Amino acid sequence: MSWRAVYRSFDDDSLATLANAGLLRRALKDIEAGKVGWQDDVGGALVADGQRVLLDAGGPQKGRCDCPAPGMCKHILAAAVWLRELPQEGGQDGVQDAPPAGVQEEVLALDSAAVCKQAGKPAVRQALAWLAEGDQADVTIVNARLQIELPLLKLGCSYLRGAGVDAMVSDTPAALRKALHLYALACVWRQHGREFAWPDGAATAPAAAAPGMSTSELVFLAQVRRLLGELYDNGLSHASAIAAGQLRALTMSARSENLPRLAALLRGLGGTLDLLVRRDYHASERQAFDEMAAIGALCAALEHAPGPLLQRLRGQARRSFDAAGDAPIELLPLGAYWWETRGGAHGLTLSFWQHGDGGDGGDGGEGRIAQAVLARPDASDRSFTRESAWDAGSLWTGAGSARHMCGASWQLAGASLADDGRLAMDSGVRASAAPLWALDDARWQSLGFSDWTALAAFMSDNVGLVREPVDCVVLRPAAVARPLLDEVGQRLDWQVFDASGAALDLQIPALPALRPRITRLQTAVADGADIRAVLASRARGEPGGWQPVALLIAKNGALRVVSLDFEVDAGKLPSALARFFKSLGGASLAPSVPQQSSAAERVLAQVLDLLALQARSGRPRLEAELAGELAQHGATLRALGLDLPAGLLAAYVGTPRAPEALRLAYVCTTCLALEAAR
Repeated sequence: MSWRAVYRSFDDDSLATLANAGLLRRALKDIEAGKVGWQDDVGGALVADGQRVLLDAGGPQKGRCDCPAPGMCKHILAAAVWLRELPQEGGQDGVQDAPPAGVQEEVLALDSAAVCKQAGKPAVRQALAWLAEGDQADVTIVNARLQIELPLLKLGCSYLRGAGVDAMVSDTPAALRKALHLYALACVWRQHGREFAWPDGAATAPAAAAPGMSTSELVFLAQVRRLLGELYDNGLSHASAIAAGQLRALTMSARSENLPRLAALLRGLGGTLDLLVRRDYHASERQAFDEMAAIGALCAALEHAPGPLLQRLRGQARRSFDAAGDAPIELLPLGAYWWETRGGAHGLTLSFWQHGDGGDGGDGGEGRIAQAVLARPDASDRSFTRESAWDAGSLWTGAGSARHMCGASWQLAGASLADDGRLAMDSGVRASAAPLWALDDARWQSLGFSDWTALAAFMSDNVGLVREPVDCVVLRPAAVARPLLDEVGQRLDWQVFDASGAALDLQIPALPALRPRITRLQTAVADGADIRAVLASRARGEPGGWQPVALLIAKNGALRVVSLDFEVDAGKLPSALARFFKSLGGASLAPSVPQQSSAAERVLAQVLDLLALQARSGRPRLEAELAGELAQHGATLRALGLDLPAGLLAAYVGTPRAPEALRLAYVCTTCLALEAAR
């Protein structure tokens, strides 16, 4: 078969993936104008719009052109299409070549050992890491092209009949391309009950992490930083599905490189970019920029951290659950709430107060929050819904559903707890019910935070890369204000007060999914509920303050747990519009207190707003007016004693590139978090 026959497998979609649709249209116009033809039939030399193009059996990717354009140019595309459209040649002695095998049969006939050797050890390790996560592939045959879609990575690639593995087509970064293609081929083989001949030792578990970063890990961090730079330079307003797919691939790579903390951040950024690409109204370019800054900071810390700190920065791929001892765990239910992440994960978290643990979950120092989580990583399990998670099944033997567990205190025998308070969902755990705490129980004094100063100190101790983010707290307010709608901010604001009269702002975004939470909170406060405690949650890595998700109220002389996402009898549910714009009654409510931000908070927020504006625009160069405004903010920061962000701001104004912008953004965000905790 002639080498030219390879080009018959490259359809327009494949060629557009190698370059882009616009460049392909220009190439097709050159063919229509008769600007493409042979220069040397034997040597594979063609002329396209006056440029010399050399092609061979390696496909367009191996083509060479003498024009100054880098990579895949319109001349190579035009020459490839022109060859594709040539009449089919006869074989030797005028006999036609035998019909080629189907493209899927060709893939299944590959020498897998040779394919692995050709891909190299790093690609083999990466492909095996992805296979450990899943091997699903959606395969479609389009003429001479095998299109392979990979749901795990939300990426795809194509194998072209007769072109071989080297000519496979995908729009992934070059550093991940070999691994992706190898993974795709292995998934196709598994669909047909076959397994690749992986190199000896390649499938074994990786050794424990070395004290320092390995060469492959440092190379991977460079890939992450390079992608962050591309996102910043292109502008977050112009984020593409390709970039979101690249982040998903990097997430899987981070797991295989034993960097689970970085993998979690990359997964979050990928979910945010997915929303931006879909133009979802939940999409937030500012959120994407903040996530990029955190990823950049973690990459820098990983490169320079000493051994013990490096292990903490890596994070843990899986929680380590330790047996709680012979004595059963005593738990008071605090309520349940439903959550969804930008990456598509969703679930129910049921929170408890573990009394007497000696933890730091409150200002009494005699307990902490423990949580049980029912979750799914994506929407593939259609039977798992908000309602089924709340009502169906039993969390532990003798416990019943989440709804049932909110009606009593519990003792768990044989339970295991992780360091972060997560309860293991072990079938061997035995649960026994007890009455909820009496309203005059002395244990109330140790429950959560009744002093917002202690809460601020607790939060400031949990700021930084190596700290596990706090996503749930228990508040014991002395008084509450009525919830007020902020129509400009599109949220419901609710102030709660400690015994000294200090106010703490809680917020619920005005989103359709949170309508039950809003209306039930409004109803409970309007009806004059005796609120003894509030469970407040904040999604990890998400902007905004604490959200009330459950209430512990006194009703008819007894304690009652009200989960705002689920309790249908927390009061009569009015229509959303009526409740949004109707003033609430309640004579016993405390008046709201205006909250004033500090000068440092205001200037840091203004700097972050300007940085995010630049990141959205795709125009890294600073205009003179913007540079002057940033310089003024720098002078203000120095006057306030914030020398570190002021110095980084001066460096950014002098060199307005992605690394400087992300470094400055992370420091400003950290300073804001510390200011907010004061």
